[in-house]
Amino acid sequence: MIGGGIAGVSAAARLAEQGASVVLVEAEATLAFHTTGRSAAQYLENYGNDEVRKLTLASKASLLPFLGPRPELMVGREPRVEALKAQVEHAKTLVPTTEFLDGDQAREILPILRPEIAGALWEPDSKDIDVASYHQNFVQRFRAADGTIHTSAPVRSLERTEGSWRVVAGEHTLAAPVVVNAAGAWGDRIGELAGAQPLGLHPLRRTIAIAAIPEHFDADEVRRWPITAFQPDDRSGMIGYCKPEPGGLLVSPADETPSEPCDAKPEEHDVALGLHNLAAFTTLEVRHVRSTWAGLRTFTSDRTPVSGYDPAVDGFYWLVGQGGYGIHTADALAQATAANIGDAAWPDRLIELGLTPSHVAADRPGLAGPLTDGY
Repeated sequence: MIGGGIAGVSAAARLAEQGASVVLVEAEATLAFHTTGRSAAQYLENYGNDEVRKLTLASKASLLPFLGPRPELMVGREPRVEALKAQVEHAKTLVPTTEFLDGDQAREILPILRPEIAGALWEPDSKDIDVASYHQNFVQRFRAADGTIHTSAPVRSLERTEGSWRVVAGEHTLAAPVVVNAAGAWGDRIGELAGAQPLGLHPLRRTIAIAAIPEHFDADEVRRWPITAFQPDDRSGMIGYCKPEPGGLLVSPADETPSEPCDAKPEEHDVALGLHNLAAFTTLEVRHVRSTWAGLRTFTSDRTPVSGYDPAVDGFYWLVGQGGYGIHTADALAQATAANIGDAAWPDRLIELGLTPSHVAADRPGLAGPLTDGY
């Protein structure tokens, strides 16, 4: 298993628990250093395309002990109302509790919304995720099932001979019949080391700031605010969001800046854009930012994660492209991975939701094309 984020550790745990001998290698000195450790930590059943939403629903059982209350508002001005109503109707097919609220109803929930906010999608069952504890749960399960973890072990070479992989990772040389590529933004690079064609993964930078809340606000009231996404007037997607966090308000411009795989850093203009969009949709006046960070969200061209064998390279398994949905789709993808590699039955919950192996295969049509619209 290559990669110690939530994708890698969850799949490693599932495989080890069904009896596989698994070694996980991570390039960094600590696990979950990159995207997993920089998540906005929100469980959203209406986020992503229908395949992603089904993977989210299929992962909920494992997430429940790590969830806390945090409903979602997705707000827009008058030009956005009809699109929001249509989005609500579509959302109800998988999440019946989704509602449309008018501007006054939205302001009852979040009084800082500006008067021109005319409508909102309301997802009452959205939740905060304790990402660190959820990740550690899988790490502990993996170790309890006799899994081995090597950190500070970047993969330097992958060679396939006589039905086995020779993997050089840091100071370690390993042999395995199957290599699982859960390397996130580095997924295509690992694929190329194995002699596979790149999937055309797109690492996109996302910026976060923690803004100080003015002192006249009641702290208990602020803690009850929902996560709130800002919808533009003239196109799909979102142009920012905010949610309460210890020490202030988490603010993001929902940026998606193409990037090479790297230790992502925030840019000042993206932080400023996040605060600008916050001011455009709320009456909150933010004058001080306490901290900032950035992470890479890595998507496939159709924004659906991949869990499947490479069609041309024997024993090479892709588990990549989780984008902004990695935490709340991890366990469903881990179960799919364990079923595919262990030649076991496809998970019942995925069958119930209408997901087949082809939905997350590594050879589905158009996978390496240009990135599609979305958020």
